[in-house]
Amino acid sequence: MGRTTGRGPDDTKRLILDAAKAVVISQGAKATLDDVAVAAGLTRGAVIYHYSSKNALWKALAEYVLVQFRTLVHSRLEEEDTPGRLARAFIGASLDGDRIEEVGERLFLLASLAVAPGVQEIVAADNTAWKAALSNDGLRVGAQAVISSSVDGAGLAAGWGLAPSKGELRALREELERLATPGP
Repeated sequence: MGRTTGRGPDDTKRLILDAAKAVVISQGAKATLDDVAVAAGLTRGAVIYHYSSKNALWKALAEYVLVQFRTLVHSRLEEEDTPGRLARAFIGASLDGDRIEEVGERLFLLASLAVAPGVQEIVAADNTAWKAALSNDGLRVGAQAVISSSVDGAGLAAGWGLAPSKGELRALREELERLATPGP
């Protein structure tokens, strides 16, 4: 199978990563490169051309989902540089609409990939970067911890099929936004 007209290498990598995400969500990290190739509509050779091994693909997938979330958060930043700006964008990117399902999916996906060498280091580096960014956001350490832990907790519940109700999510968001909005 040759290259598809109009699709460049970056497009093919995204296609593979999206297929890998779906496969790992349904099968876990035991999924094979063949499974990913079938889901992407490619040959195993095409997957290996872009990702030399299953481990390389799992590491790239972990980075991919973390960058997607970081990009979503940054797209929601308020224009005015006020304390809590990043935390409020983080809250909105996590709790708007059905986003809590995506949080749960991302957390369970990363947990599944944690068996692959190097993935834990990628997740730890991302966590360290978030802590540093939130510490520069002008909020108390306790507020930062409550916000990230609450979002992760609600996401894990959603991943288990126990998502908070819309009313509970709305109330959670309001409380977290109060923490993320310093005032008198």
